[in-house]
Amino acid sequence: MAIANAREQGERSAAVEPRATSAKFDAQRRRLVLILDSGAELSVAVEALGLPLNTDFGSVRVEGGGFDLYFPLADEGVFVPDLVRTALGRLAA
Repeated sequence: MAIANAREQGERSAAVEPRATSAKFDAQRRRLVLILDSGAELSVAVEALGLPLNTDFGSVRVEGGGFDLYFPLADEGVFVPDLVRTALGRLAA
């Protein structure tokens, strides 16, 4: 029963939450550039990620069906929907 509930929740989240289809680090601008499943492109300053600034941002991988960004050399991750909300909240302010 718990697995079925988790799957249902995942399907609901996938329908409404933003997901990344790709991510790359723009070293010149020190920004992470995401392509979202909507087709939108979002560029975020690495300082907004909440990770140590010596993180190897170039090693970023999209995981978890697009919900997670993973930085394997730092063994750190960022939840994409939270990152999008934070970035857009700052733009709207």
